[in-house]
Amino acid sequence: MLGVMASVALTSACDSGGSADPSPSKPPSGMSSPSAISDGASGKAVLDHAFVGMEPLGSGSGRLQPHLGNTLPATPENVLSVTFAFTCTGKGKVVFAFTVNGRNVPTGARTTTCDGSIFQRSIEVSRTGLISYEAQVTGSESGSFAYSYYTEKAQLP
Repeated sequence: MLGVMASVALTSACDSGGSADPSPSKPPSGMSSPSAISDGASGKAVLDHAFVGMEPLGSGSGRLQPHLGNTLPATPENVLSVTFAFTCTGKGKVVFAFTVNGRNVPTGARTTTCDGSIFQRSIEVSRTGLISYEAQVTGSESGSFAYSYYTEKAQLP
């Protein structure tokens, strides 16, 4: 097996798939400050900058809403794990739930604050199939969000 990173596009709907490091990370140095990220398109640019050179599997962006979600319809056959990345603004909090092929992915804390930081979760995939996330936004909904799915590990042919 060989680890291969690939980036995923952003969409305004949310569904899930994932498990892994539950802690958000700050944008890499040189990236826009949280106050400069004012819309979903800017959030997508933040993720694109943070995951340079990664092939996207899917992505989305939009205005914050009480409930968000999206489903990545299928992962390529050789993909062993996917990185889910999410960023948002507006100072609200987002709680995530992930599923792979309809099964909940048990993980620790899955909450992030909408301060422009990047939340990442690694999701193991045992076979090709659906990865979904659902998110509930609490507090301020005045901000925007962006997310992407990226290939994290792929098996060589």
